[in-house]
Amino acid sequence: MNYRVKQQKVYDKTGKLIEGYSGNFRADTGECLAITSDKYKIVHHQDALDAVQSCLDFGDYKRKLYSIKDGRRLYAVYDFSDQRQQIQKGDDVGFRLLLKNSYDGSCGVDLSAGLLRIICTNGMVVMAKDSHVTRPHRSNGEIDLGFLSETIQHSKMQWTASVEFFKAMANTPITQREGVEMVDSMIKDKVIAKIHAEEIKKIWEKPTYDLDSSRNTYNLYNAVTQYLTPLAEEKFEQVQRTSRQILKHLTKC
Repeated sequence: MNYRVKQQKVYDKTGKLIEGYSGNFRADTGECLAITSDKYKIVHHQDALDAVQSCLDFGDYKRKLYSIKDGRRLYAVYDFSDQRQQIQKGDDVGFRLLLKNSYDGSCGVDLSAGLLRIICTNGMVVMAKDSHVTRPHRSNGEIDLGFLSETIQHSKMQWTASVEFFKAMANTPITQREGVEMVDSMIKDKVIAKIHAEEIKKIWEKPTYDLDSSRNTYNLYNAVTQYLTPLAEEKFEQVQRTSRQILKHLTKC
């Protein structure tokens, strides 16, 4: 993950230069990570991490890194222990900041907000459409620290707004049966596979935590995150995507 990447011209099988494109190659092994537009400039993962760290002023935090496809994409998850708000009595959530960067052209430098449920350390996503802010890789490959600082502050505001969103979910009662039917509808609408839905229903029907015994849409989503969170170790991208799709589905039911 800490390797450097260099861009080189690319050629077709006849040796002719392919104009408008460059190859992004590992400097240590020579492996080609992706072919991108020649306007796409590399921002190294470590440079992005260093830039974000220089802008953080929310107190102590823990950072976890997820390397996707041998470092083609990187996610950094920052959890701030001093930043907490309450969804319901005894149920606090912390501020989570997510950084994404890529060498394969799939994204620029992307920052977004998230939440960490303190009682069980389950990760929760934010629904707001503008909770993600991306800056394309610039022509000189440098990171705009002004952009990062402003975006981190914006993410903090989105986190605060999302707490109110989840409070509303906690105040939306449903029956035990309605919760099961909502999970079943995820299978029907191809939001989640049946094998995963069945595991979520098991948690919903027999909550692990007393706080989750109340029947409401928030606690149904907690059953989802309790099941998905352990899977993030191996499938971080998929878990993030699935969690967001499920939350969107629940708000429509």
